[in-house]
Amino acid sequence: MAQRHDLHDLDLDPRSREVLREIILQHIANGEAIGSRTLSKCGKFQLSPASLRNVMADLEDLGFLQQPHTSAGRIPTDRGYRYFINHLMKSHSLSLREREAIDEEVGNASEIDEVLHLSSSVLSKLSDQVGVIFMPTLLQFVIRSMDFILVADNRIMCVAVGTNGVVVNKVIETRYVCTRDELEKISRYITTEFVGCTLDMIRRRLIRMTEQERAQHDQMMQKTISLGIEAVNDVAPFEHELYVEGAASILNKPEYADAVSFRKTFLALQEKEKLIEILETCLIEEGLQILVGSESDFTQMHNFSIVARRYGSTTAPLGMVGIIGPMRMEYARMAPLVDYLSRALSRKIEEEQIEQ
Repeated sequence: MAQRHDLHDLDLDPRSREVLREIILQHIANGEAIGSRTLSKCGKFQLSPASLRNVMADLEDLGFLQQPHTSAGRIPTDRGYRYFINHLMKSHSLSLREREAIDEEVGNASEIDEVLHLSSSVLSKLSDQVGVIFMPTLLQFVIRSMDFILVADNRIMCVAVGTNGVVVNKVIETRYVCTRDELEKISRYITTEFVGCTLDMIRRRLIRMTEQERAQHDQMMQKTISLGIEAVNDVAPFEHELYVEGAASILNKPEYADAVSFRKTFLALQEKEKLIEILETCLIEEGLQILVGSESDFTQMHNFSIVARRYGSTTAPLGMVGIIGPMRMEYARMAPLVDYLSRALSRKIEEEQIEQ
């Protein structure tokens, strides 16, 4: 469960804000604890090291900074990062090269699974973090068309095309004898009646139709209902699509350099069910989302942050685009990368719907 830090009632004076911002930016850049002497040498403050130490001590008392071990310097806490993200961060604009790289990968792919795989790959390369693309349960798969094709006397291939471009094929063994002409009529009927419905909705409506008088006396309707129910049943093997690219990128970060942290992080990236769980939680919210450290069980356990956004339409979100990395992540670069890829994916899927 995601729980962001509530900082609405807490504000900092301008000097404290600038000191916190500079410490976070320097720590993101070099991974080291930042001391007052380092800050005084950066040329941004007309304050002595002693005055800067006082400001840093106040920020530590407020929970924005912490002092690792016996170091004289300080590093941001997840609370400090949250304040930075909400109030101090200035997002970068994507370069032309970055936009072109995303547009090329998304634009050139023809199948939705290829689009999602390439998207996670380009996101990882551009961010130097883990790129994640998530498509939730196929039970939420919304059909655009459903066709039935005769492959043998009692074997029929069902080809269901979703509004998101995903194609699901399933071979059905049936006790009914169906001609090609009958299968064309069944295909037209189910597509017309159920376009825009999820597989689960179709299944429930078809089951209710079995109780109607027409279904009990009309053999063609019996065939239609039987084939339709068989087509949408047992879709669990396709339940989730999760594309994770760039594990090597995060494992090379200094935060995970020791053997224990390396192994723990490697195993965390294999825990797909836990990752799916946090992404499904994010799916219910609109806009760009950033989870830092203790704001979710998954990120707290592994010292991660997640930058994510939905793709698809506002009324029918199809999944999540995300970056996973250490809390010491360059959020000002990650946010526009995720945002741009989300919009590019949404456009691609919308164009595919129009074309087909």
